Amino acid sequence: MRKVIYSFLALKFSLLSVHAQLQLPKALEHPIELALERSKEIANKELSLYQTELERKSVKSKFIPRLEASGTYAYLDHRMTIDVPGLELPLTGYELFADKTTVDNQVNALHGGLTAKSVLFSGFQITNGAKALEQKARGDALLIETDKDELIADVVTSFDKLRFIHASEVLIADSERRLFKEEERVNKAIANGLAIPFDRDKITLARLELESKQTELVESKELLFAKIQYLTGLSHVEIEAVSYELDPFLLANDLTVDNKQELEALAAYKKAGEYMLKKEKGSFLPQAAAFAGLSYTSLFNGASQFNIPYLPDGMSQPHLNINEVTIAPNWMAGVALKWEIFGGMERKHKVKQAELNIQQLDNKLEDSRDKLNLLLMQKLAAYRSAEKQIDLAQQKEIVAENSLVLAEKQYMQGLISINQRLEAENDFIKASQGKTGALINQRQAALDASKVTGKLVEKIQYY
Repeated sequence: MRKVIYSFLALKFSLLSVHAQLQLPKALEHPIELALERSKEIANKELSLYQTELERKSVKSKFIPRLEASGTYAYLDHRMTIDVPGLELPLTGYELFADKTTVDNQVNALHGGLTAKSVLFSGFQITNGAKALEQKARGDALLIETDKDELIADVVTSFDKLRFIHASEVLIADSERRLFKEEERVNKAIANGLAIPFDRDKITLARLELESKQTELVESKELLFAKIQYLTGLSHVEIEAVSYELDPFLLANDLTVDNKQELEALAAYKKAGEYMLKKEKGSFLPQAAAFAGLSYTSLFNGASQFNIPYLPDGMSQPHLNINEVTIAPNWMAGVALKWEIFGGMERKHKVKQAELNIQQLDNKLEDSRDKLNLLLMQKLAAYRSAEKQIDLAQQKEIVAENSLVLAEKQYMQGLISINQRLEAENDFIKASQGKTGALINQRQAALDASKVTGKLVEKIQYY
């Protein structure tokens, strides 16, 4: 047991030289990698991150010129009524258009064209909108790293609990062997009239209690197997193969929350809000776009029939045939300017909403930093307390082990009763489990403190 204490002290001094690193056994590297790859929650958030990136690219692409092609064919058949001032013919004195004139038209129309459009100036709305999405994506990515920290801690804690169960199983098996020997010794004593059957019943009861504890451990082990299998996808055999010693985690003394992902994410969201504010203010500026086009327009196979009232006798109604009227090529180029002078206060309200959003994020950032500092103080206090509990638990185990050895000798010499012998056995089991539990609690406290400081992935070193 002194070797355990010495190894603990040696590990402690060796790790003090490593700044803010979390030492994990090499056996946990593969399960942690599998858990990070397998997590559907993280995968979905990464997909959402990719969607935000696509949205940002879509906004930026508004500066890229658009080219549109169009084509139209139509058959026109309509009647047109004309009522204009009459026109008197100089020779005959006949008045044309003395009344309403109707014209029946039928014509084929064909139109095709190419049009190019490009944004020249958007009031900086496109640029600031893209930058806002970029900062939002940065904040989302930082929060994904927080989820990874939580997952890593969950995997380590689950395997630590499995090591506790394994140590308890070994401890109970050793205790059962000792009790079996004591039972054999009591049976011989009963046969020789040196003991009573009641002593044997007490040992039997102690063994049944150990079997009950073993059953509880088996049930807890199966639950842990199911959880680890869900997290990592490893089989029972592969999980059993993960073996390592429960060494205490040691942390640096200068831990801070300055690099906490949540704080950096909030800062990124605030920056995104500032860009959104600039974007909304840009809506007060004019917008300009350039355009150019080439078109082809043709009217063909058409006919017009005029219905002019009061024509002289012998004069027929006029007819007009259209073989072709074509306008091509028709080039067009220009610049369009749009400036919304008054938008019904809508833009002003959006600007105010963006300002309020920035204030909210600023308040949340300050409040979160204060809360995280308090939480770090709490977790570090729990970590230091857990370290002290390791020394206490190790000393209790040493005392309980020595008491057990002494009780075995005294019981064989008839100096103590079977009750005292069984009490020593129970005390040793409790002390040994307490030592393992203290190690696990210390490791959990160190993980909790590391999670508060953030970026657990970057702090891990495998040995």
